Amino acid sequence: MQAYYLKKIIFFFIINLSYVQLANSQSDGYILKKADSLFKSENYTSAEVLYEQILPKIKNPSNQLFLKLASIKEKKGDFLKTLYYLNKAFEQNPNEKILAKLNETATLHEVKGYELSDFNFLILFYKQYSGFLVALLLTLGIYIFVILFIKKYKTNYIPISQKVFLIVYLIGIGLLLNLPDKYHQGIINHDGVLLRSEPSAAAGIEETIDKGHRLNVLGGNDIWRRVYWNDKFLYLKESDIWLVE
Repeated sequence: MQAYYLKKIIFFFIINLSYVQLANSQSDGYILKKADSLFKSENYTSAEVLYEQILPKIKNPSNQLFLKLASIKEKKGDFLKTLYYLNKAFEQNPNEKILAKLNETATLHEVKGYELSDFNFLILFYKQYSGFLVALLLTLGIYIFVILFIKKYKTNYIPISQKVFLIVYLIGIGLLLNLPDKYHQGIINHDGVLLRSEPSAAAGIEETIDKGHRLNVLGGNDIWRRVYWNDKFLYLKESDIWLVE
């Protein structure tokens, strides 16, 4: 009898939990539609409040949502948040149009890191075609592995150079797959940020940088982030930069 009542309690708990989740989802959808309506009617201040209220609750925000927020921030004269949301939109849907807007805004406010350098071009290319590139490289890797396996099965001689090439090739694919976890872009979020030679408050100060500049972030540890700026690897506190993820 106790087991019967326990099952009923668990059943009703699951039903109630599902109902609450569904109600929250419908509520979030209503808020987003209302924000879109306010944006369309050019009530940007009210739309901004609702967009920023709902944004943390959306698992995979669309690039259109980020573009709308960027537009609102631009109208308010907040160039820092404009750049941030444009970057977020670019992460969702990397294309030349958003990149051009980023470069235009950055040029207007005299901040660096948004120009299409060779490195940034490679990152753009990777983001646009990463799925295809990884699939192609994996297919080629499997093909090479099968050829070597057949040679070994038939006891044919396999040069050591081919084995080394396969190992290096697979390591390269692994690094390519892990690139999104190691590499980010970040925007300096206030003036007077110190860039240090080592990840320590006691390390020497190499440069001081103001808000708005975009840096390439490549890892880090504890409260520090390693950044690439002016052809040097330097360190800053993670609180000094907004990562675009």
